[in-house]
Amino acid sequence: MADEVAQQEEGLTTLHLRTLRKDWRVVCLQMVASLSLIWLFLTMTQVFGHCHPSYVANDAWCPALDHTLTLDEIEEGFADIDGLPLPDWVTGQGNEGDGRYFVPILLTMAIAGAWVALNFQPPVRRRKITLALLGAMILFLAGMFLLTWTFGMIMSFDLYLPFGHSDDSMNHSSHLIWPLSVYIQVIVMLFFMAPVLFGLMGIWGLSKRMVNWSMAYMLIFLGLYALLSYEGVVSQLSSVSDPYSPGLNPLPTQIGEADTLGGLISGEVWNLLLVAILLMVYTETAQATIRFLEYAFRLPESCKKDPEYVRQFQSILNTHMQHTVVVIIAVGFVTMLALKFDDLIIDVVGWAGSGQWSGQVRESLELRLTYGKVISAMLFLTFVAGLRYIVPWQRISGLVESALSKKGNTNP
Repeated sequence: MADEVAQQEEGLTTLHLRTLRKDWRVVCLQMVASLSLIWLFLTMTQVFGHCHPSYVANDAWCPALDHTLTLDEIEEGFADIDGLPLPDWVTGQGNEGDGRYFVPILLTMAIAGAWVALNFQPPVRRRKITLALLGAMILFLAGMFLLTWTFGMIMSFDLYLPFGHSDDSMNHSSHLIWPLSVYIQVIVMLFFMAPVLFGLMGIWGLSKRMVNWSMAYMLIFLGLYALLSYEGVVSQLSSVSDPYSPGLNPLPTQIGEADTLGGLISGEVWNLLLVAILLMVYTETAQATIRFLEYAFRLPESCKKDPEYVRQFQSILNTHMQHTVVVIIAVGFVTMLALKFDDLIIDVVGWAGSGQWSGQVRESLELRLTYGKVISAMLFLTFVAGLRYIVPWQRISGLVESALSKKGNTNP
């Protein structure tokens, strides 16, 4: 009791946001959310960031998740002014694989960090910094244009428009091309990096709205990709000259052999499963971090310094981190078993006997196609759902939680 009073008086452990934001558990959750978000984006670019092979052969543009395709298309329109101003190592043009996104992701992290730091400033200072940034952006865009135009009218003692003259020295609007092209490149990169930008802003700025925008962006893109790569839609948009319009590379209609994780799952399905798992990790950790800190922020001032509240808050964080790891691993493993259940059915039927029916099942083409995967996965999930009436899950989970709590209490 004396130790708790001394701890409370000294203020070594409190639930104030300034202290909680430095706690290793909160920082760990934010780091996990950030890394899962970046990994999720890079995985999505590997799956949904390629055009149809015919488009790749012709260097044609398609609405894939790759900003370099759009920048290359824009650069062809700026061929008369020696291309775009930003170098390729900044934009990622000319690189292959994940190298296209490293520098844009670093720029996105810098912008998100600046936005978070700005939001934690006092309102008056925040307003001054915002106005200064807007003024600098306007000055970068039109500063040279206005300066040369004003100086030209003063020197010629005449008022004239800054364009449409035979004398190029009077066409001051040409000074807008270079800053405009810089802004276009930055806007294109930020448009494709928007889920990473919004997600990092939400994670470190404690904004649920930004996290929801990041998720909505990715889900909308996945929906549009599935729609525009669907065979029925492609047949409506295609023509004789362009039979694969709009040029997205569709996902394979048949699942290949299981060659990943020791033959447990195929490579095509593993990428999609990894996208789903990373999306779940990012959503859960980001939302949980914001939810826990909001709970601590709304506590009365006396409760924020109460050792009992501090101990309970730390216990909640520890339990959440343990449950998150266990649930994610369990979900991923059960999903892989569900996708592998069709092969298990074939093996079980083969072991059961060698009659005509078992031979038909083993040689069933439908069971080995996508429909067979879906049907067998539904059967497996039905089997797992029926286990709740046989296995006492609540008692097992209670025993596990009590064991974890005892272990946590014994550790200093």
